[in-house]
Amino acid sequence: MDVKLPVLEIAAEAWRLAARACVPSLPWLGLLMVLAGLYRLVLGMEVNGAAIIALNLMAGVFFAGVAFSLSIYRSMIGARSGKYLQLVHVNLAVYMAFLFVGVFIGFFLLILPGILLEASGRTDLGAETPPAVVQAAFMDMLPTAYGAVFLIACVLGLWALCFLAVRLLLVGAATVSREETMVFRTWPWTKGHGLRLSLAALVTHVAPFGLAVAINAALNPLLGTSAAGHFIGGALGILLLAPFILAGHGLAVTVLPRLMPDPDNAPEIASLE
Repeated sequence: MDVKLPVLEIAAEAWRLAARACVPSLPWLGLLMVLAGLYRLVLGMEVNGAAIIALNLMAGVFFAGVAFSLSIYRSMIGARSGKYLQLVHVNLAVYMAFLFVGVFIGFFLLILPGILLEASGRTDLGAETPPAVVQAAFMDMLPTAYGAVFLIACVLGLWALCFLAVRLLLVGAATVSREETMVFRTWPWTKGHGLRLSLAALVTHVAPFGLAVAINAALNPLLGTSAAGHFIGGALGILLLAPFILAGHGLAVTVLPRLMPDPDNAPEIASLE
C-alpha cells in the first residue's frame, strides 16, 4: 500500500492531539515533576546512601514516565486501551536498543580522535601525554581534513540515532492501541517514510526539545545550588519537556492509522471537537 504522509498535516494534527491530552495527563505529569525534583535534589546532596536513593528515584521517574505516556496515549486514542506492563516492556526494550547503539557509537567516537591524531602526525600520543597537550592538538587538527573526518563521523552517529528513533516511532502507540507488546514489530511499517516522518519530527520533537534545553540552560544559573534550587530545576526540566513528550506521542498516534498494514485494527482517534 502506497501511503503519502502530508508533513504539515500530520504535524498540525500531532499538536492538536497534544493539546487535548494535556489536561487529562496532568496528575501523572505532576508526579513525574516531583520525582524528578527529588532526584535532582538527592544528586546534589553529599550524604551516605544518596546514590542508592537516587537510583530508586530514577526507577520511580521511569515508571511514572510510563504511566504518563499511557495516560497520553489513552487520551489521544479515546479509549482505555493498552496495558501498563506492556508499555513498560516496550520502553525498556527501546531504551536498551538505544543504549546498545549509543555505546557502540560513543566508543567509536571516543577512540577516533586518537587514531586521527596519530595519522596526522601532529603529536606523539602516549600514556604520559598531558591532557592539555592532547586537547590542543585535537583543536589544531579540527580545521584540517582529519578534523573533517571526525565531524562527519559525529554527524553519521547522530543520524544513526535519529534514524533509529524515527523507525521506532510507532512502537508505543501500537502497543497501546493493539493491547499487545509490539517490540520492534512496527519497524517495517515506517519503511520508506523516514524522510517525511523526520520533517514532521522537526516540528514535534526537535523544536520543542531544543527550546526546552535552551530555556533550562538559561534558568539553571538563576536557580542556584540550594536544595530548593535543585528541586525546582529537576521539576522544571520535566515541565519544559512536556510539550516535546506530548507532541511526540501525538505524531505517533496520528501516523499509526496511516501506516498500519491492517487498517481495520487501527485505533479510532476520537474527534477533537
